Amino acid sequence: MITLIGTPLSSYTAKVRIALDFKCITYIEREPEGGYRSANWREVVPSGTIPAIDHDGFVLAESEAILEYLEECWPEPTLLPGSAQDRARIRWLARLHDLHVEPRVRALFPLVREPQGPARLAGPLATLQEQITVLNQITRPAPFLGGSGLSLADCGFVVSLSLAGMIAERLGGVLRLPEALDRWLLETRQQPALAKALEAWQHATHSWLQNARPST
Repeated sequence: MITLIGTPLSSYTAKVRIALDFKCITYIEREPEGGYRSANWREVVPSGTIPAIDHDGFVLAESEAILEYLEECWPEPTLLPGSAQDRARIRWLARLHDLHVEPRVRALFPLVREPQGPARLAGPLATLQEQITVLNQITRPAPFLGGSGLSLADCGFVVSLSLAGMIAERLGGVLRLPEALDRWLLETRQQPALAKALEAWQHATHSWLQNARPST
């Protein structure tokens, strides 16, 4: 049995949830004992980060490692389709997400609570847009980022780019995606497995944005 340990608000937890639902893996979900980054949780995962999985006593953290593990244990339906070169490109995209795009999305978080957040949005949003341009230059959705099938790359980007759009809108800005990526995001979110996996995350994110920055 797989236990997914994370929180509804966590983007990386949603990323793993997408893979679990896409592969139709039976799992249960709970929050980390003692809370995120608590001493109790660090006894399980020393970095204190989420998500993690517990697979019959085997504990594994870091979302990309988890997705690779799920792919090896449950290879069908695959999240690494195609040739060796196709799979290498998917891994390249996944690293682009974790190392360059998601940190730029995370840089928007403090602005949500700051009184001057809307005025300060332009710079961080422009930095994120630069990384989106890079993504657009190295992928052509067909219809997914890795080709005809959902892949490891889609799992991260569909959450982070959706989140960036929600934050930008809340602060009075607009996240601008190239046409191909805008179409990919819309169509990918409509996939049944993704819609199911994103439901709790979307609800938690809307609540966070509302409570952190009430409407005026």
